[in-house]
Amino acid sequence: MSIANNAFATRINYVRGVKILILHYEKLPEECTVHEIKSFLVFLKETMNYSSSTLNLRICSLKYYFREVVNRLDLVTKIPNHRFQKYDTEIMTSDELNRIFNSGRDMRQKLVVTMLYDTGIRISELIRVKLSDFDKQNSSIIIRNSKGKKTRVVYYGRKLREVIKQYCQTMGRLPKDTLIENYNNIEQPLSLRGGQHIVREVVKRSGIRKKISPHSFRHTFAVHYLNYGGSIFRLQKLLGHTHISTTLNYLKYAFIPDSSDLSPFDNLPQ
Repeated sequence: MSIANNAFATRINYVRGVKILILHYEKLPEECTVHEIKSFLVFLKETMNYSSSTLNLRICSLKYYFREVVNRLDLVTKIPNHRFQKYDTEIMTSDELNRIFNSGRDMRQKLVVTMLYDTGIRISELIRVKLSDFDKQNSSIIIRNSKGKKTRVVYYGRKLREVIKQYCQTMGRLPKDTLIENYNNIEQPLSLRGGQHIVREVVKRSGIRKKISPHSFRHTFAVHYLNYGGSIFRLQKLLGHTHISTTLNYLKYAFIPDSSDLSPFDNLPQ
């Protein structure tokens, strides 16, 4: 998985999924029967009360092990996929977004939530962004070594440009290294937990009852991008998805602009 450039968090979670099965039956996964594996998954769901996303992660880890490590494709095909509704209740409305943007305690908090929404980047990517990553001429940001060790380009609008300008004016200087500095030590970037804490505090102050995490801004960006007429293939590149099937999940929540007045025949070149 390391050679294949899988994310560190993915490697840890996949190893954990295999480890739990080994400890449960006290034998190697390939020594288990299909019935034992299915019973184990039922145990995780009904006894251990695993959430849908965590259970799906355990299934993916076992399938990866059987497919890539021990070459047991017979077990891969017989383990059922866990189907669940992704991104449920995580898409914010325009009114909710404005309430959140106006609930920041300072410009740093406002910058975190507005940048997450305007660019669709992950919180782990946001805390690593530097001023040198910005291209003012093209209104773009280079996101380096993100999930899967990939580098991509995202874009930002004039409103976010103004927020960044106000953020720097409030500090009275330009950031030294990373754009969003640590509260206690300006020599260090904002930590991942610090970024997550800011989102929790701002959402709590807004009074919104939805379960909103930093990733909710990414989901909302994707749906709104499609609502405003953006291309699903362009969105895939902006989000850095390897597979288009991941991006297609957002179509369930989007309201694609009506193009019923378009005549393909009228637009056909002679």
